[in-house]
Amino acid sequence: GRRGPGSTVRRSVKAGHFIGFGSNRENVEQSHEQRMWVSGNQLTAPDGRMGSMSVCPRSPGLATLALLVCGCLPCPDPFYEFSAAKPQVRLPLDEAPHCFGGGEWWYYTGRLTADTGQEFGIETVIFHVPQLPILLVTEAWAAHYAVTDVDGGQFYYDQAASIGPQWCSTGLGTGFDLGTPLVSMRGGNGQDSIEAAFADGRYALHLALTDARGPVLHGDDGYVPYGAGGASFYYSRPRMDANGTLCVGDMTLNVSGQMWFDRQWGRDLDNPLQRWDWYSIRLDNGSDIMLFVFPGDVGQVAFGTLMPASSPASWISAADFRITPSAVWVSPATGTEYEVGWQIELPGQQMVLALTAVVEEAELDARATTQNTYWEGLCTVVGQSGDQAVTGYAYVEQANGGA
Repeated sequence: GRRGPGSTVRRSVKAGHFIGFGSNRENVEQSHEQRMWVSGNQLTAPDGRMGSMSVCPRSPGLATLALLVCGCLPCPDPFYEFSAAKPQVRLPLDEAPHCFGGGEWWYYTGRLTADTGQEFGIETVIFHVPQLPILLVTEAWAAHYAVTDVDGGQFYYDQAASIGPQWCSTGLGTGFDLGTPLVSMRGGNGQDSIEAAFADGRYALHLALTDARGPVLHGDDGYVPYGAGGASFYYSRPRMDANGTLCVGDMTLNVSGQMWFDRQWGRDLDNPLQRWDWYSIRLDNGSDIMLFVFPGDVGQVAFGTLMPASSPASWISAADFRITPSAVWVSPATGTEYEVGWQIELPGQQMVLALTAVVEEAELDARATTQNTYWEGLCTVVGQSGDQAVTGYAYVEQANGGA
């Protein structure tokens, strides 16, 4: 469960890489080195590297024919969610992009520590809308990249977006290979890599990731109901060991840590203004917790997944946990009030956790890329699990509003 630029930005935030989606002239007229573009029949990255996806224009209602004409294999069954008696996540098939339905994303958040002792929170995400409702031969891509400088108490972000012809995958079950001017991701079967950098070159990130836990399917075999909000496919890799480099100023730091990977898609993920809260909690005792809340308009829907260190993951309902805000912050840019502290109780696990934002000012104004604003920040975790003290870190997201 999850989620874009105005022409003005705040506190060292670079508003670059806007391609389409209502961006202003200054942002559109960027150099071609900073954008992803179509060259011939290949998707070309800013560094000239040819991507593994071929550009594949499609005629409405003739998807299969168009794919065959292009000479490449189809993406995962575009009608599976509509036709399956019991939809479920199919790995490794569903790691790849889909070519029909609502939105989808590949989402990493986590904490990295440099060999100098400096700490950073990282968010990298690529969004994909496989078929725009007004132009069936086009699709949309967007990317967000945010860095929390824990020691400096600062939060920075950048974003990118593009609209272009649809492409089709070169194979099924072969993972994903996604390129944008801001973030590139490649992976499959829990062996992933991330490259990211702001438009001005700051905070260049290179990470190699290895899944240390295995995929966790949320809901019913990865298909999650949202009540009146519909449903979606959703799985996570909560503990991906990360190693690589992060450029800070004129220094290249060796960094390591863990990232949480979320993969979500489905026909009902079509409203960028939907309000939701999401919590990913990683405890030092090896346990992980995902909680998700749809407040308000459609009637509150809440659920989660409890992932103990040494036993299988289990679904938890709204009756199994309580979330109480303990602090708020008001964005000076948008006037939105966000929660920045929480007490989370899971009575069945005899667990009480206190989450506190590391940096309160962690709002992303992403209206020109994904049409929304949201708060997403690194948090510390302290509390009790039974008679044991526990600590850890979390990422919390509040989309389209907060407290």
